[in-house]
Amino acid sequence: MKFKFLFVVSLLTMSTSNAQLFKVSDQGSILTSTSLEHRCVLDDQSKLVWEVKLNTKGLQNTQNTYTWFDGKTGVENGDYSHNCHWAEACNTQAYTKAVNSVKLCKQVNWRLPTESELRTLLIYGDNDLLINQDFFNRTQLKSYWSSDQQSADIAIDVPFFYGGSKSADKSFDAYVRLVSDAN
Repeated sequence: MKFKFLFVVSLLTMSTSNAQLFKVSDQGSILTSTSLEHRCVLDDQSKLVWEVKLNTKGLQNTQNTYTWFDGKTGVENGDYSHNCHWAEACNTQAYTKAVNSVKLCKQVNWRLPTESELRTLLIYGDNDLLINQDFFNRTQLKSYWSSDQQSADIAIDVPFFYGGSKSADKSFDAYVRLVSDAN
């Protein structure tokens, strides 16, 4: 995997605002920090690879939303589960399976992040959007699902507009940003 060469090229790709983030191509190559064609972001500190959303229609569209479903709890097909590009089974389990099948950025172990993993992306400051927009420029001012649950009906989501965690009924739709352990 090309991530093994990370330290060799790190001086070429460092961002001055957040030196542990690196842009990654769909083929798994580290890109320059000025690249606009990245599909993932590698956090060298946590060794996590984050999905980047797209403006084009399709699987990773920035506007797609999903109900929370893990195969046992949540809502597979509900009133709010028609907001993704395939318009049925718009749930977190189906989305994760679809992203794994395309091997985004050469990763095959995509999953919903934990609440604490999602919170590592938060940057508190003067902006309304609390994330590094140089790397995650299509983030919505809404909530993103985590894998954490409060009960069979309630899951934890993390809003990127004020940074606190909250809980929501799994039947509601929210955005998703998948994560993978770097391989």
